[in-house]
Amino acid sequence: MHSKRRIAHLDMDAFFASVELRLYPELQGLPVVVGGARGPAPQILADGRRHFARLQDYRGRGVVTTATYAARALGVFSGMSLMKSAQLAPKAILLPAQFEVYRDYSRRFKAAVAA
Repeated sequence: MHSKRRIAHLDMDAFFASVELRLYPELQGLPVVVGGARGPAPQILADGRRHFARLQDYRGRGVVTTATYAARALGVFSGMSLMKSAQLAPKAILLPAQFEVYRDYSRRFKAAVAA
């Protein structure tokens, strides 16, 4: 008897960061940290480029929700305080978490896997 059941291991550790890189492809390969409570969203400059907040400018008691692999190489990891991560990677880009966006991408991903 052959089962149609399939088991897969999907590493979703950096899922939120991957969604952010999809939204902001110019950040590919850069240290990016997602976290903090209602941090500043990217600003559109007069020339159309985006300006992103940096960890060095963060003040508060927030934590890292996730980080890109480039930020992890600098010692920044999920659950770490943003103030500590700013000491390790002050030039890293800081993006606020967008949980509704992540939920939407999660639903799409699960539907694609199920198909």
